[in-house]
Amino acid sequence: MKIVVIDTFSYLNVLHVKFHSPFGDGTALWSDTAPKIGEIIDAEFDFEEIFSWNINMKPTSEKSSKIKMKDSLIQITAELVQADEDGCAALKLGDSIILIELDGPIPQKSGIVELSATAIQLYPTHI
Repeated sequence: MKIVVIDTFSYLNVLHVKFHSPFGDGTALWSDTAPKIGEIIDAEFDFEEIFSWNINMKPTSEKSSKIKMKDSLIQITAELVQADEDGCAALKLGDSIILIELDGPIPQKSGIVELSATAIQLYPTHI
């Protein structure tokens, strides 16, 4: 997904970026050399936490994908395109696919869901 870097900062010796995307704004951990403010980067999203149904992954009545910050959480609304019994799920956010880990089977196998995470990692694809 294409993002625009709004700001960069270091917190506890970890580089973070504030970014703008077609779906909204957020803050994420950054796993590369510091990008330039205003730079447009194709980035891959990675969640480092496990999701639990009706705790940090919920059904939503939203009809479109979104990214937003709420308090200290990043919230992503995306289309659930696959969930298997092995604890893996695939979400579609625009043209991007995000893979997440689940703590077990979930009742919803498709449709729009909302994730709330304490952190998200962005990796530049160098494309």
